[in-house]
Amino acid sequence: MINKQKVQALLQEALMERTASGLFPVSVSVSPKNEIKVSMDGMQGVSIDDCVAISRYIEEHLDRDEEDFELTVSSAGLDQPLRIPAQYKKNEGREAKVLTVQGESLKGVIVDADAAGFSLRLSASKRNTGKKKEETGEVVRHFAYSDVKETKLIISFK
Repeated sequence: MINKQKVQALLQEALMERTASGLFPVSVSVSPKNEIKVSMDGMQGVSIDDCVAISRYIEEHLDRDEEDFELTVSSAGLDQPLRIPAQYKKNEGREAKVLTVQGESLKGVIVDADAAGFSLRLSASKRNTGKKKEETGEVVRHFAYSDVKETKLIISFK
């Protein structure tokens, strides 16, 4: 089986060669059948040319004669959960749905992110007796990444 750490190292090398692109790794997985999946993102997005270049670099540095493999290099999709702090930073100002490890589900706008966690601006509302909810303002709440089970962007076509 192909070593996951070797693929991660090759990905880092390939990304270093393309420093101007601002790409960063999101995930690498290697199945027992040598199906290698590489996911990356970038502050300016990921182009098909980026995926092709990274794929070629990794493929050139692995020996198919030694072990056959299947390689898929892709961008981290909009429908996929955010996984690393750089993705939160990239998506500051975008609306997201957060599920905490305690099971709380919240929707808000990512306002700030760093290595330790991120802040989400939530609309605060209260319920008048027998009436609909009324918005009463906004609250900013900070989350450590360890307190969050999943964060997904809310895709809007407005």
